[in-house]
Formats: sequence, C-alpha cells, structure tokens
Amino acid sequence: MAEANAPCVACLGFFDGVHRGHLQLLKTARKAADQEGLTVCVHTFDRAPGDKDFALTTLEERKKLLLAAGADQVWVSDFDERMRHMSGEEFFQKVVLGQLNARHVVCGDDHRFGYRGACGVKELRAMCEKAGVLLSVVPPVTLENGERISSTAVRRAIMNGDIALAERMLGRKMLALSGKTE
Repeated sequence: MAEANAPCVACLGFFDGVHRGHLQLLKTARKAADQEGLTVCVHTFDRAPGDKDFALTTLEERKKLLLAAGADQVWVSDFDERMRHMSGEEFFQKVVLGQLNARHVVCGDDHRFGYRGACGVKELRAMCEKAGVLLSVVPPVTLENGERISSTAVRRAIMNGDIALAERMLGRKMLALSGKTE
C-alpha cells in the first residue's frame, strides 16, 4: 500500500493473538476516533518483526479479529529488509504520517519501533508533539494476580499447556485463533 490513508487514529503494534491488552488499545482508539470524527486504523506487519516461538494468529486471522474488535481498517506493512532497517524517525514520517495519515496515535506503554526497537514511547511522544499529533499511551492490562497480558505471556501459557490461562488473556476461546468462534 503506497497511497495515503484518510486522517485517522492509528493503533501501532504487531497485535499477535489480539488479546485483552490489544482490545484496550482498540477501545481507546475507538473513543478518540468517535470524539475527533476520525476512523480507527490499526497498523501491523505481514510477519513478526522479531523472533517468535510461534505465531498466535495468521495475518488473515489478525485482520478479522481487529476489525471485529472495532478497527475500521487494518494497514499491513511488509516487514522486508527496508522496513527492518528503517529508523524510528523514518517510520514515523513515512508510515505513521505519510501512509496512515495519523492525527492521533494509540500504543501500549511498552511499544518499540524503528531499527532494533531503538525508539519507545518517549521518542514517539516527542515526534508526535513536533508533528502536532495527539498520543494516547495505554497502560498495561493485567490479570487479577497482576500478571501483564502480552502475546509472549499467551505463548508461554500455551507452551506450558495452560489453555485456560491463555484464553483468559485472549478474552475468548482458543478456537477463535483458527477462525472459529464459540
């Protein structure tokens, strides 16, 4: 995709599994979009930027889950060598502003971007302020025991055979990962 998007609230992340933490990002973005008269555009990649034991969802499953959770559109970037080596500033300028046309950005408190994850929320905040873009940083979503919900935690629960824990983090039955719902 090379054309610019309509002005939007952009959710940034990879969104593997589309777990309860991701749902909170989408809820925050939807509220902002409704207040600001914008659409919600989720940005993801065709494949994981880092090494993962296994993917929780395929790209098609991710798209379906994100749209069902409130995204108006899902923007997919190819995680090729050019993207992999892109600096955080270049990603912000070319993708967030240039392609997504973001007027408001939503991300988690642990969001990293740019070559080797060199940029985090602090750098994103400075870039957004300079560009006149609003930023909402969503705090961690945790289980009752305080454990942070993340794609890594869901993978760990699955590898440990604790499907019930994985499903609590996902907020749905595991069958939904294969496109089926209960």
